[in-house]
Amino acid sequence: MRFKYNSIIFSFFVSLSFAIACSAADLKPLQDWMQSLVDDNKVVGCMAQITQDGNTIYLEAIGKRSPEAEDLLLPTQVVRIYSMTKAITSAAIMQLIEQGLIGIDDPVSFYIPEFADVKILINGEFKPPNKEVTVRELITHTSGIGYSFSATGEFLPYYREDIIDDKTLENAAKKIAGMPLISQPGSKFIYGLGIDVLGRIIEVVSGSDFESYLRKHIFMPLGMVDTGFTPMRLLQPMPIVTEINGNLVVDNIHYAKSAYELNPNYASGGGGLWSTIGDYTRFIMAIEQNGELEGKRILGSETVNFMVQNQISPGINRENIENPIKFSLGFGIRSAIETSSGLRGEGRLAWGGAACSYFFIDPSQDVTAVFATQLFPFNSQLNDEFHYIVLESLAQEDVNAGPQK
Repeated sequence: MRFKYNSIIFSFFVSLSFAIACSAADLKPLQDWMQSLVDDNKVVGCMAQITQDGNTIYLEAIGKRSPEAEDLLLPTQVVRIYSMTKAITSAAIMQLIEQGLIGIDDPVSFYIPEFADVKILINGEFKPPNKEVTVRELITHTSGIGYSFSATGEFLPYYREDIIDDKTLENAAKKIAGMPLISQPGSKFIYGLGIDVLGRIIEVVSGSDFESYLRKHIFMPLGMVDTGFTPMRLLQPMPIVTEINGNLVVDNIHYAKSAYELNPNYASGGGGLWSTIGDYTRFIMAIEQNGELEGKRILGSETVNFMVQNQISPGINRENIENPIKFSLGFGIRSAIETSSGLRGEGRLAWGGAACSYFFIDPSQDVTAVFATQLFPFNSQLNDEFHYIVLESLAQEDVNAGPQK
C-alpha cells in the first residue's frame, strides 16, 4: 500500500529547514568518520541526523546511493530500516495498553487463540510451557519465540521460512504460534518474531489493518510522510550491498533468497518498514520529549517513562544479549561511553536494523541520533563506532563552546 502524501514537496521544505539548523554544530569527528567510511570503501554512502534540545544540529549524506550508479546520496533517501521497525511497533502497542484496551501481562491467546496451544521443544519432545506467553514477553523478546538465525540445533527445522509467502499478519501469526518455543516464557532473552505477533494483536484490538493503524496514530501525527511498508517517493531505492573480495556490490543473494524474517510479504512489525533518517528522527524525538512532538502527542508522559525502564530482571537468562545487557519495552539500554571529556550517554535507548542503520536517544543530553546506510550483514562494530563518535563529537563541541555565560 502506498501513501498518497505529497512527500517530495514536504521534504524539500523540511530539508531546507534542516540545512539552516545544521549550522549550529560542525560535529567534525562525526563528519570525518562518515567520510572515512566512504573513502575506505566500507560503505557506498551513508547519512546521519543529530538533534539536541529539539533542534537538528547535524544532517549530512556522504557518498553515492549505489555502487552501480553515480547519483549522490541525499539525506532524504528512503531506506529499509529493518529492526528499527520494532521500536515503532512497541510504541503502537503501548498506545493500546495506555488506553486500557490491552493488558501488558495478558496472555497472547486472549487476542490470538492459536497461542493457547503453543508448545516448547525439550530434547525432541513437545510439551506445554510452564505458562502462557504474555504481551510483555513479546515486547521484551522473552517469549521464547526466536528467528531462524537465533534458533539452533533441534529448533532450527521448525522455524519455517514459508511464512514469507503469507500475505496477511493473521496467517503469519498463526504459523508463528505453531513454532515451538526455544525457552520457557519469561525465562530468557531470545531475539525473535514476537514483535511481528504484536502487529497482529494491534489489528485484532483496533479493528484496523496494521499499516493503517500506524499511519493514523503515529506516522501522520508526527509528520512521518515517507514511512511505510512500501518504499515511498520517486527516488530510486538505495540497494542493499555487501562486500565481496574487497568490493562493495549489490547483494543479489539477499534479494533472491533471504531468510523470511528479512523480506516478508506481510506487514512485519519486527522489520518491514521503509523510512528516512528525517522521519525516524521525528519518531525518536517524540519519545525523547515524553511522547509529544510539536504539539502532537502519541503517548502519555507516564507511559513513556514506564516504557523506557529496564525489563530484564536478574532472573532472566541474558546470554544472548551482547550489548546492551538491559532492554526496555522497545529499546536496548546502553551504558556510558568514555569520551575526551569523561563518561557520556549513560542509559541511552538504542537499537539498529539489519542493513546497518542505527539510532539512539540520550535523555541526559537531550540528544537523538540516527545513522543509515544499506550494508548487509549487520555490522555491530559500526554501530558501536557511531555511538562513540557522536558522543565524542558532542563532547568536543562543548569544549569548543567554552563556559556558558
